[in-house]
Amino acid sequence: MINAESYYLRNPDIVAVGTAEHYLFINVDGLVLELHTQHPAHWSYLMQTLMVPTRGDTLRRQLSDSLAIDIMDLTPLREQGILLEASTTTELESRRDDVFTNNQGYHFKRGKQQCAHLVVALTGSIIAGFMAPVILSLCYTGFHSQIDLILTEAAQRFTTRDFFEFYGIRTWVNAFDRRDGVHVPHISLGQSADCLLVMPASAACCQRLAHGACSDLLSMTVAATTAPVIIAPAMNTTMWNHAAVQRNVQRLRDDGMYVIEPTLIFSAVELVHQGTPMYGGLGTFWRGALGVIHTLIAVMNHHRRRYGSHGVEQVDPAEPGLRGILEAQR
Repeated sequence: MINAESYYLRNPDIVAVGTAEHYLFINVDGLVLELHTQHPAHWSYLMQTLMVPTRGDTLRRQLSDSLAIDIMDLTPLREQGILLEASTTTELESRRDDVFTNNQGYHFKRGKQQCAHLVVALTGSIIAGFMAPVILSLCYTGFHSQIDLILTEAAQRFTTRDFFEFYGIRTWVNAFDRRDGVHVPHISLGQSADCLLVMPASAACCQRLAHGACSDLLSMTVAATTAPVIIAPAMNTTMWNHAAVQRNVQRLRDDGMYVIEPTLIFSAVELVHQGTPMYGGLGTFWRGALGVIHTLIAVMNHHRRRYGSHGVEQVDPAEPGLRGILEAQR
């Protein structure tokens, strides 16, 4: 039930991941609520709206007028703490602002291996410079047996190949690299990957992947893989809402890729002067490496359920609109 006089906010600790017909909501404990929907773009817009406290009557009006979302679908989200409710905006704003202080960059608790071969790609977003703690944490925890890192040409403006290779992480910067017996990198990486994470993904990267450009190592590798591909867009609010960018993002979802909904972050151009938060940052940034681990596991589990071991989609004709399934990551 959405109270007309209450205020609502998307829980900033929740990671929301959208694909062609599903949304996955992943909480801090790694539990997952799975939503089946034919309108992922509508849910994406709702996630953006709820990044600021929104009054219940306004939310109801948006749901009925433009989003075509059943208001009853919000009930499980509210019950599971994905949608926060308060009588005033102050409490919700305080909870939202906490993410700028109470966040953890590293996660160094060892766990069991979840992925045989993980491929991570950094693109030309300034957020690429913040990804080292996440990648090093993935390595330290033993999340994967093998990791390969792809740096696009633009990503090298914000980080370096040498930095990661000094830590023993095999890093690729162009489609013609030859090393360790690998002569065609995009084929080797694409065929052996169990999961491919593009984090952060710039607007230009989303455009290349949406159109199957095959113009650089990353887009070629994505075209050459059947593994789940997770896209974490990072850009400013205006770019994220540009019609062409939204078309590209929807095409990524339609093609079966998983798109992490952006969240709050500091604007690069305002940080030194005012530190103004903006919408459009990396969806798991404030959750740190543990949030990335939970997200990767949730997506791989979902992909296995949908496509099985042979990459063929398993369609359940009786699938309900909202699957109130909360499952612990294994």
